[in-house]
Amino acid sequence: MVAVLNPYRAYLPLLGVGAGVVLAIYLARKANIIPSFNEIAYNTGSAAVEAVDSVLTGTVEATGAIFGIPKTDKTQCQRDIEAGHMWDASFSCPARDFLGAAWDRL
Repeated sequence: MVAVLNPYRAYLPLLGVGAGVVLAIYLARKANIIPSFNEIAYNTGSAAVEAVDSVLTGTVEATGAIFGIPKTDKTQCQRDIEAGHMWDASFSCPARDFLGAAWDRL
């Protein structure tokens, strides 16, 4: 007589490991050791937006350097706007700040 082996017997250790991982995650979440899914999603989204902002800022600054436009200086920008030198402010301010100041002067 040939013994029939249960084909699912090999998966029992993996099932135990999986159950252990799920239990560990559940207990760690209850003890506030790991953040919730919402916190992870929020932090991931924030990091993605900051990465895009950094890429765009780097691209604009590198393109400006190629054409001889200096990097923006926040303090110089504020000084130019306060003095009313909008032409100088157009070079020393980030576009958002310059356009906001120009809009406020209308």
